[in-house]
Amino acid sequence: MPEHVLVPYNGSPLSVEALRYACDEFAGGRITVLYVVDEHTDDTASTGWGDHPGQWEDWLTERRAHAADLFADAEAVAEEYGASVDTAVAVGRVSEMTLTVAEEYGVDLIVVGANSQSRFAEFLIGDVARALVRRSPIPVTTVRAPDG
Repeated sequence: MPEHVLVPYNGSPLSVEALRYACDEFAGGRITVLYVVDEHTDDTASTGWGDHPGQWEDWLTERRAHAADLFADAEAVAEEYGASVDTAVAVGRVSEMTLTVAEEYGVDLIVVGANSQSRFAEFLIGDVARALVRRSPIPVTTVRAPDG
């Protein structure tokens, strides 16, 4: 059984399902919830960071505050299963940073959502799950959303 599980988390229903799975299956182990700030896919990002001094830092501060809100929700989910979670924020591409954090934290398993209702979200999330499965040197469990 894995001792340390990493769950990439953005608050979407699919990432919540992945977290629920991790908390249900590995409640006694260490679970780290990772939020990745990705300026390439985040719809609040600007294309003109260099045009306004401090704009990047302000945006990053806002995204970190958003992450704190998401982590509060993630902690509430974990409590439903009698689990607790650690949290981490990284900046970069989701799949790349997930692998980097997994290595830095000594993770035994990555649990990630693998599909979504929205075509755009499915493309993004599916792309992340696909990249993790292909590139990860550690096991990756993909979690599908419940039918509904």
